[in-house]
Amino acid sequence: MVGLNEWLKSIKERASRAINKQAAYGPDIDVVELSSRGMAAAAGVELKRVEEVGIDLERAERAAFFMQLDDAIIKVQSRLPGVEMRPLHEFIDNDFEEAREYVWRVVSPDADKYTAVAALRGTGGYFVRVKPGVKVEDPIQTCFYMAGKIIQAPHNVIVLEKGAEATVITGCTIMPEVAGLHAGITEVYVKEGARLNYVMVHAWNKVAHVRPRSAVRLYGNAEVVSYYMNLSSVRTLQMYPKYYVVGSGGKVYSASIVLGRGDSILDVGAEVVLESDGVADVISRFIVRDKAKAWARAKITGNAGRGHIECKGLILSQQAELYSVPELGGIGAGAMLTHEASIGKVAEEEIVYLMSKGFTREEAEEIVVRGFMNVEIRGVTPKIKAYISNILKLMSKRSLSG
Repeated sequence: MVGLNEWLKSIKERASRAINKQAAYGPDIDVVELSSRGMAAAAGVELKRVEEVGIDLERAERAAFFMQLDDAIIKVQSRLPGVEMRPLHEFIDNDFEEAREYVWRVVSPDADKYTAVAALRGTGGYFVRVKPGVKVEDPIQTCFYMAGKIIQAPHNVIVLEKGAEATVITGCTIMPEVAGLHAGITEVYVKEGARLNYVMVHAWNKVAHVRPRSAVRLYGNAEVVSYYMNLSSVRTLQMYPKYYVVGSGGKVYSASIVLGRGDSILDVGAEVVLESDGVADVISRFIVRDKAKAWARAKITGNAGRGHIECKGLILSQQAELYSVPELGGIGAGAMLTHEASIGKVAEEEIVYLMSKGFTREEAEEIVVRGFMNVEIRGVTPKIKAYISNILKLMSKRSLSG
């Protein structure tokens, strides 16, 4: 039987062979060169900055909380006996045989150079498990903050056991002057009849490179509702989470709302693989301005079930670029897959109409943009719905501000 040390060694060997392997999408980053830089100079840590991504450090209404600053785990807490929260390294060290079922299983350490650098040099991350039948009303909150580390690459594992229900909110941010790479790994397992609401909010800076790598496995009648929101400038961002519906009746709803400003390069999408009968909806709203370039990707493949892609984009400046790339792939005659995509600009007649009703031009533009960003907020509590709505409102304001 393979022991812990042998297993860790095999993971690192696989990763070492992929340390220069480019990702399929997005601009390339030299992770070897970045790794040699050590720490960046940061003028003090402003912890309150995490409030920008909806993380209240004083908030009591949450089921569990995890926070990591660079490589240091600042807080690990669970307030419910039905929610297990601990650093991932503790889970691996203390429960190795079980950990092998979840760690580096749906995300491969040799997928590309970003998973490789996480396997070789990554530190931190959490393991959270919601026990069978437990329905968690308050959110499980996690936060990753870069203040001086050149590469932050935590590894996270989320497990919802049979019949469990929970909401996980993740906020990621960085100090304004820090230039670095965030390459977090997240593996998610949603067991039979379980339901996960997953909300990720990013607020980076103009020199950060961001490469999250995540994948989700859904079992019979499991459901995942996911929202990703990027609300600030970033140098480059590339992410393409994958959902594997392996059990009959599985449902995926993935919504990405992305704001591109400055000279950002963004390549964001999601892929769903319907390995059995299930339902998948992949929704995206992109707004680009200034000199930003963005690619909105979505892909659904399967041999059964129903899938739909909806990509909509809004260009707010002459130098911005946006490309929509929807893909469908059917195997056999069992799947029903559809897509729609559109790219446009703010309609002047809508602005004029709203101004005739007494709104200023600025107010009218914000109303139009906010309406464009509107996506269905399904299956969450009123509290989480209000949280998402507030983030979307902030994004609409930022899309029009200087």
